[in-house]
Amino acid sequence: MNKNIAFTSLPGFTAALEATMILLAIPEISKEFGVSYSESTLLIIIFVIIETLFVVPFSLIADKYGIKKIMIIGSFIMLMASILIFLSNNFIVMLLLRAFQGLGGSMVILTSLSYASLMSPDVNRGKSIGLNHTIISLGYVIGLPLGGLMASINYKYLFLFTAFLSLLSIILIINIDEIRGKSEIGKSSFYITLLFSGLILSIYYIPFIIIAVIGLIFSFKIRLNKKFALSSFSGFLHSITRNMLAAYFVFLLYSLNYTPLIIGLLVLIYPIFFTFTSFVSGKLHDKYGLKIASIGFLSMSLFSLLLFFNFIIPEIFLGTSTGIATTSNTAYTMNSLNKNDRITGSGIRSLQGIVTNAIGLGIGSKLLLNLNHVIFIIILLNLTALIITLILYKAHKAP
Repeated sequence: MNKNIAFTSLPGFTAALEATMILLAIPEISKEFGVSYSESTLLIIIFVIIETLFVVPFSLIADKYGIKKIMIIGSFIMLMASILIFLSNNFIVMLLLRAFQGLGGSMVILTSLSYASLMSPDVNRGKSIGLNHTIISLGYVIGLPLGGLMASINYKYLFLFTAFLSLLSIILIINIDEIRGKSEIGKSSFYITLLFSGLILSIYYIPFIIIAVIGLIFSFKIRLNKKFALSSFSGFLHSITRNMLAAYFVFLLYSLNYTPLIIGLLVLIYPIFFTFTSFVSGKLHDKYGLKIASIGFLSMSLFSLLLFFNFIIPEIFLGTSTGIATTSNTAYTMNSLNKNDRITGSGIRSLQGIVTNAIGLGIGSKLLLNLNHVIFIIILLNLTALIITLILYKAHKAP
């Protein structure tokens, strides 16, 4: 079982990696094609927007036709688009191919979580989701340092690496069992797409926030239980700080004039401890429930204060804290849904991950090395997530 969950998590890892590792290659791409820095960032924006727009619609298609089919199709699209980008020498062509990568990414990011949620019995679901979430979230977190290392050699190797991972994904998942669902959430889940698309677009042009507001208003019509909505929101807040920290560590190390190799190795401390903790956290969640997420949110707030002294020790403790918080929160969120809704729920949860990655990296890029603001945001968002989690815990314990 764990082997199959690891195999089906690889496509999601690939999409997460692809979403972030191009960031540090943008200056080189801008220079090669003679375009402005803002124009070259369209390669990032188009990928994220396409993923945001299509991840929920594809969850409904996977619900009807099967997770495995969508996962293989998505991996194949990413494989072909990545190879063509590697061969391309035209910026506009590369931009269009990045859109196709985003389309494939939207397919695989949701099906990875769906498989872990549906194939595991209730008693072991936290453990399975812990493994899945560890692998996928690792893609988001190590994307920056890995992208920096590869871009220092040749940025096009980023896409060749993605092509290899996509091909490997197809080989590994070709023989897994097919799974379908029968969601009761239905087409109303498109309102969630509207909400998160507005949030993504508003990062680049603030008036787009009106789209998010409209999506939020209509989202109240969706037949989602209160537990899913509240735990998703607490996870959303925490995930912003997790991705913001990843950006902060990269910018900090670059400011200290370390070589790309040293930067990559030092930044990896954060996701390595996240990885080690996540799997264990999933197993602990199966036994202790939301207490584990509460510990993660609280420790994230407290350990952020260590950033005032250095960055190595905080990387260890904050990586551990986010592993505890993220995995337990995700396990509770998916457990709150009935089996028929878990594919669509996975689409919504995966969409949340895409958006928090963009918001977290965006905030980190704007704040750069403003440590006071970084710590303030970490404490504020994680304490808010803690309060929401304690409310859920109290409601769960109530007779």
